[in-house]
Amino acid sequence: MRSSVVLLLILLGSSSEAQTPKRSVALTFDDLPKALDSGNLVDARRTTSETLSALKRHRAPAIGFVNERQLHVPGEMDARIAILQLWVQAGIALGNHTFSHPDLQTTPLSQYEDDVIHGEVITRQLMRNQGPYQLYFRHPFTHTGPTKEVRAAFEEFLKTRGYKIAPFTIENSDYIFNKLYIEARKANDQPLLMRIRAAYLEHNDAVFGFIEGLSREMFGREITQILLIHANDLNADCMDEMLKRMETRGYEFKTLDRALEDKAYETRDDFVGRMGPSWLHRWSISLGLKMKLDQEPDPQNWVMEMYQKSMARRSQ
Repeated sequence: MRSSVVLLLILLGSSSEAQTPKRSVALTFDDLPKALDSGNLVDARRTTSETLSALKRHRAPAIGFVNERQLHVPGEMDARIAILQLWVQAGIALGNHTFSHPDLQTTPLSQYEDDVIHGEVITRQLMRNQGPYQLYFRHPFTHTGPTKEVRAAFEEFLKTRGYKIAPFTIENSDYIFNKLYIEARKANDQPLLMRIRAAYLEHNDAVFGFIEGLSREMFGREITQILLIHANDLNADCMDEMLKRMETRGYEFKTLDRALEDKAYETRDDFVGRMGPSWLHRWSISLGLKMKLDQEPDPQNWVMEMYQKSMARRSQ
């Protein structure tokens, strides 16, 4: 009888493992050294430390995309570069996110290209002792150009400087939740902080589920995903739980280099428009499929209402 129970437990365990698919994801962080829309250097050091500690615990490689304008603050430049050095010391590759975060939709191409060059000065110095590495560029707002001609010209410019474009497949509106999170923290509203945190993690799970299904529809399998998030307060506080949840979904963490070895990333991107959707949505055009951007989960209604009210107050 005892042996039968043991066998049943083994079979149940094997069944459970078989039901969890093997998945992989690359983590990418925008707006390094930190999205300094709140707080100060002490805040930035804390959030950087917490983020890097969580990545280390989960053995998760990552890449960070830098806005070097954030470093150029009188009296703080060395301290801000030191924060960026923490990412490098943790083995995180650094990519270019331009100097001042301009929008290619509205910025003249020559001016935008100058901003890219201006945005690689300190980053390249910090990475010079890391051995050979691939240069990556992430478009601000993920806007890749207002016309085919501008887009093609800029992509040729990137190639001449040795850059590859860093695509993404998952984006979770973290900037919306983070703005509310910062405001709740300033108000010392602990119940609201916890509610926002829980809603963010729930929304992240929903977006992952949607994108997993979409990739199966488009490619007949789940491709290696690339997650775009920001170096901000909310992600620092949630990183450990986020990574645990990804692991529960069957994810292992890969470098961006490894993620781009997935053949799906060879799919042609024909998208041109005002938005900056994920590459899965962009690929639907060249694959002759209906774009399902309108079906991607939005943050919860109460979150969007709070965010819109916050933005309205800001504009007054």
